[in-house]
Amino acid sequence: MTVLTANQVNELCVFIENRIEKNGCDHSLKNTFEWVEKNGINKADLIDILESNGGFCDCEVTFNLPEDCDLELEPDNKELDSKNPFKIPMNFQQVENKVYTKAIFSNSEYGNNNYTKNGELLIPAPFGFKPKKRVRKSMHFFNGTESELPSEIGIVKEIEPTTGKEFAKNIRDLKLESFTKFSERDAEYYFSRIEKIEIGKPMGTHFMERTGIGGTKIELKIHKVIFRK
Repeated sequence: MTVLTANQVNELCVFIENRIEKNGCDHSLKNTFEWVEKNGINKADLIDILESNGGFCDCEVTFNLPEDCDLELEPDNKELDSKNPFKIPMNFQQVENKVYTKAIFSNSEYGNNNYTKNGELLIPAPFGFKPKKRVRKSMHFFNGTESELPSEIGIVKEIEPTTGKEFAKNIRDLKLESFTKFSERDAEYYFSRIEKIEIGKPMGTHFMERTGIGGTKIELKIHKVIFRK
């Protein structure tokens, strides 16, 4: 599926350059999206293409998009892992009977690619899980524990004290496809990534590839989100 032809890439860059000459770059994709609306391009597909080529703002689009070729989305070939579906790092050490008091919840303030209900408990989706709504290919996502719909961002909130074992059982008991194999170890890693984060802080998730002597390893990361101004 062609997202942008070579001619369209050239037209987009010329359009942005003319706008930037007049007004400068405010480090957003404002001018890019203006061109998209005028030309009937699918915005979500375009964002995937831009981000995969380092185009996170208007000036980066003009600098980084390849010239003289059509731009297409790469197929998603991620395979589910039955033994470690959430890709918890192999060196993660559990702490027996530890109690946790924070979790991640949906917040309507962060509406970009958020299809969950406000206040819905969020858990990272397993590696390779196909989202039930469109999200950016460059981003991983949380799934809501009520709707099983995706959200790229959640916030840290207090919860009633719980252990990883109790929490994991409660999540599995929801009978949602993405959480049927959510284990005590998965729960404890999830909690360990947020236990020192302040209440109300926005969080995201992604999978990091590490290449070493044993080959390439994929590990789940849960991290604070910092928004570009």
